[in-house]
Amino acid sequence: MKSFTTTLITVSYMLNLLVNANDFPEYNQQCQDDAGTPYLDDDEIYGGKKYHDGSKAIPILVGPNKDECPSPLETACATRETKKTAYLEGPLECGGNGWFCRILEDPNWKDINLKGDLNFGYCNSTSSAESDQSGHCHGSSHDETYYWWLRDHWFRQYNGRLRCCCGWTGKDAVTNGGIANRCDYRRLVTKDEDVSKCRDANEEHGLGWEGGCDEDKLDEQMGKPIPEDDAKCWEVHNFGHTEKRDGSCPRVCQRLPTRLKCKRDRCSRCPECEEEHLSEEIKFLRAN
Repeated sequence: MKSFTTTLITVSYMLNLLVNANDFPEYNQQCQDDAGTPYLDDDEIYGGKKYHDGSKAIPILVGPNKDECPSPLETACATRETKKTAYLEGPLECGGNGWFCRILEDPNWKDINLKGDLNFGYCNSTSSAESDQSGHCHGSSHDETYYWWLRDHWFRQYNGRLRCCCGWTGKDAVTNGGIANRCDYRRLVTKDEDVSKCRDANEEHGLGWEGGCDEDKLDEQMGKPIPEDDAKCWEVHNFGHTEKRDGSCPRVCQRLPTRLKCKRDRCSRCPECEEEHLSEEIKFLRAN
């Protein structure tokens, strides 16, 4: 009888997750400077599909037969339409410890705008620990922010290999100084906030990790792989938007004349920004 009751509870739980998956994400957290198409217009723009449908993004499955999802995404993979959707949207299950992601250069995938915002160095060599050229790191203590951060950086065209893990806080946290010397932060936009007054959830909150590499951990890890629990991590290859269209232009940029918007790094990906309109700094970053 106890086994039967447990089974019923499990089935009920999974059915509830399936119903809720249709309403994911729970509410709109898209701020004014977030790149990409307006979330509330998705049905009209994509015809009921996902913004990433048809992209070349590849979720890297795990397990003996490479057909399973890592534990933070097991429920998402069981309830979302596809594993690709689960990896790119969630929901995550990181046990209250939050998450962090790194976008890394991939020689087989054009990075487009990634090099213009490299922001961290790994804690396993003196040179990388003192630099910010290992990739782009971003995270949050709230699982609910994952969808919104990833969508923003997808449309920013910070293209590359995406590696994410649970652990903004906790034993293996990025903020413990053993993985990266710094990492940006995406704050939670609450249900009762007016998103029209939220300029950028990625900035102006002072919550990012800026503590550098722990010297003892750096010495111990010198020349070795960064210590990570793969069971709490997941990867997406061919990450990022690859086509220029109006949707890749942040709404705050759309109000500016071409001669001004194209000289700003964030706005330079707007479709009307041809080479002749870009600032010398942006041209240099794209070339190098």
